[in-house]
Order: sequence, then structure tokens, then C-alpha cells
Amino acid sequence: MKLGVVTRKGKRQEDVRMFSQFFEVKIYELPEELPELIDEPERFLKLPEDFDVDMIVSFAAHPDINLELIKQAAEAGIKLIIVSGGAKGGAYKQLKEEGERRGVKVVWEEICCATPKVEDEQTKEFFEHFGAPEVEVEIEGGKIKDVKVKRAAFCGATYYVAEKIKGVSLEEAPTKAGYYTQIFPCLASRGHDGGIHKAARAHKRAVERAIERALG
Repeated sequence: MKLGVVTRKGKRQEDVRMFSQFFEVKIYELPEELPELIDEPERFLKLPEDFDVDMIVSFAAHPDINLELIKQAAEAGIKLIIVSGGAKGGAYKQLKEEGERRGVKVVWEEICCATPKVEDEQTKEFFEHFGAPEVEVEIEGGKIKDVKVKRAAFCGATYYVAEKIKGVSLEEAPTKAGYYTQIFPCLASRGHDGGIHKAARAHKRAVERAIERALG
């Protein structure tokens, strides 16, 4: 599978590294700084003719760029775009409507570990590896002996959590998973209602489910 990634210069390199372990990745790099309002987004975004990918993950974090990306993706025959970064990437309703108008499915999530699976033969391989976290655990003596990451958040938090909870008791492991998610350098918003808390809950639930399956 070929994956396109649209990102800012020097940003999201860890995400690209993880994607590259599973897919052929093509990167389109935007300037690190962009104007708040862009009347002519094609000045900054012009997908090359050889950007022949099956889907795109956009870390553009700019509504005008993402709207232009939908247009250019449609012209290139690309049918799926994941817009990461929540509100910074644009209003979901507007992006979704533009995608529907142009025949492009737009998946928008505030946090990458809440990205749902998309049932599509061409792109299903991506969602087998990335999206809402899923792990398997091996238990010994009432503790987590080992953790296998089956599906990971784009940012790498799931792999970090998996290492950190090894040796932790079954009672503490889910809570610790949430804690370690929050101290990982996640880009989710902070504050009382910030996305970082949703990310923590997603990993806590993933570990709870893994323990339940392991115990039978």
C-alpha cells in the first residue's frame, strides 16, 4: 500500500518513521509557518503527478490547506483522507461536505488514537496497523509480563505505553497506561477538556480489554 503524508517542515517525523515500517510513504512538506488565512492555498500545496498513493494522512493543521487537499486528492483519484489535529485542521462538517461533493471520504479526529476503521479494500491495511489502540498482554504472577502492540496511535504513544506497563500489576496496569499516555509527548490539547484525557482513556480501555482477553 502507498501512503501519502502531508505535513509541515520538520514536523511529525516520528509518525512518518512508523508509517514507513509498514508502507511505501510519499511525503509532501509544507512550510513550517503558514498564514492564518490563505486565499490561494495552491500557492503552498501542489501535489506532484507522481503522488500516486492509496490514501493521505494530513498533518497540515490548516483548514484552507485541507480543503485544497480534498480538491487535489479528488483530481488525482485519491478517495480517502485522514485529517489529524482536530479543529486546527478545519471544521469537520465543512471538510466532510467538501469531501462528499468531490467523492473523497474524510476522516476527522481530534486525537489520532480515536481514528475509526474504514471498511475499504484498498486502504484496510492502514487500519490494521494504525488508529484506535489495541494490544495483547502476556500475564505471569499477577503482572504484565509482555505486551504486543496490534494497532497503534500515529504518534507512537501505544508503543511507549506497552514498554512502560511491563512488570506492572494487573490492578494498576490500566491506570498506568492512561498515565503514561499523558506524559508521552502527545500533541493532543491539554486542559480540563483536552484531547489528552481522551487519549489516556483510549489506552486505559485497550489495556483493560487485553487483560480480560488474557484471563479468558
